[in-house]
Amino acid sequence: MYLSVADILLLTSILQSLVLAGFLLMPGNIQLLSNRLLLATVLAFAAGLSEVFLYSTGLAQRFLNLAYMGTLIGLLQAGLLFLYAKSLMYQDFRLTSGHWIHTLLFWIVGAIFLVEYYLQPDELKRQILMERDHPGVLTSPLMAAAIHLVFLAYLMATIREITAFGTGVRQIFSNIENKQLAWLRVLLLGYTVVWSVSLIYCLSAHVFKSNASVFWVSTVGGVTGFLFINYLLLHALRQPIVFSGLSAEESRLLASSREALTNPSTNADLLMRLEYHMRHTAPHLDANLTVQQLARQLNVPTRELSRAINQGLGKNFFEFVSDYRIAEARRRLIADTNQTILQVMYDSGFNSKSVFNTAFKRATGMTPREFRGHPLSTAGKNPDHPTTE
Repeated sequence: MYLSVADILLLTSILQSLVLAGFLLMPGNIQLLSNRLLLATVLAFAAGLSEVFLYSTGLAQRFLNLAYMGTLIGLLQAGLLFLYAKSLMYQDFRLTSGHWIHTLLFWIVGAIFLVEYYLQPDELKRQILMERDHPGVLTSPLMAAAIHLVFLAYLMATIREITAFGTGVRQIFSNIENKQLAWLRVLLLGYTVVWSVSLIYCLSAHVFKSNASVFWVSTVGGVTGFLFINYLLLHALRQPIVFSGLSAEESRLLASSREALTNPSTNADLLMRLEYHMRHTAPHLDANLTVQQLARQLNVPTRELSRAINQGLGKNFFEFVSDYRIAEARRRLIADTNQTILQVMYDSGFNSKSVFNTAFKRATGMTPREFRGHPLSTAGKNPDHPTTE
């Protein structure tokens, strides 16, 4: 059997997926729910790639009952990715019987395939495989569109959940590095593009019959599979180490912070106390300061403090603390030119160079290095206190 470069790439991605699955099965890894969901996702992804491989190499014609199996198992990816994202966000996330709803696409399409393909005689199966224009979908363009649209809806819903979570953590943490699941959002955005292109291809394949379609499907499948699985290898395995999700207490805090956004209320006295506390106690120099810790220092309910910052100052907690840290960094950059910028960053409460540089440039229009070289740019401004614009 002749294997093209695309076939080899597909096979490599499948084998990598299986190796990753084997690693996740190890006793030290399988205990985490997020790893178990990742394991199921990787296996479903490998099954989807296997469908393309069987189609590209013609093996589906020899093993008729294996055809479409990869597609069916691959359909589980959509719900699994959604649940996987949830398990990364919240430490106390648990699977319940209600989560079986996320396998509905698998059961519906499976029932259709059972009737229209698997219960048919071998000759008819072979004919169906000969007539299909792309792997994994029967000749119905309606089914192709439905499968893709449901999958895309899941991907977009998961991206929306991650985005909302990223916004939420800014309400309770002053250090958000590695807490926003940016890597997973990027992965899902890329996957959304691939499935959108696949939808267009599937629909056009019913209009424009082309022998070249086999080559393009296997090539795109191989490249996508290779990028997807290697991106997972780089990021997913270290995720529980850098951020294991919000604790139950932090989850409740996040919920109360969101509620605070929907209940406008300004406490002028609290804002005055807050400003005095920030100036004279400098809690912002603690890189891991949370809104809950700050509320305890002020002896006020966390929800009340969160509401005061959001409604009274028009900022989330991360932005509020960041402004004080930037003011501290500006003061240090001017006062001590012998101190390295990296040391200034740490002494000001930041622990991420990228976050520091981004926040500093947004506030001053310059990088820290440029700012130090042009101290006169601070004329007329007090670097000891943040702006409230």
